[in-house]
Amino acid sequence: MLNLINLLDYSSGEALCSDLAPVLKIVGIVYWGIMVVVPIILIIVGMMDMAKAVGEKSEDKIKEAQNKLVKRAIAAVIVFLIGVIVSVLMNLIGNDDYKDCMTCITGPFTGKCKTLVEDAEDQ
Repeated sequence: MLNLINLLDYSSGEALCSDLAPVLKIVGIVYWGIMVVVPIILIIVGMMDMAKAVGEKSEDKIKEAQNKLVKRAIAAVIVFLIGVIVSVLMNLIGNDDYKDCMTCITGPFTGKCKTLVEDAEDQ
């Protein structure tokens, strides 16, 4: 069980990251879902609205669906870019000791993260 009070006792970021690796992997999976799945869903829903409007053959409905599709595409790009901007800021601001922590957040399915999780479970 993770004791949050003892987190302040770590002298190196590497030890902290190895102990928090399972939690960071879950955060990384959620992060991946937001970065990949949400924009895809937004674009698919927008395309379905557009197809429905084209099927009705009404110019007003088509223009309305186009506007919705453009807004959803912009929202998808913004959602994707928010994750990228946060990653860049964390790399610029973060201490070098905590770069391993970002490994499990930005790549939860990589071998390095899997190794960190296995090491944390062995302890």
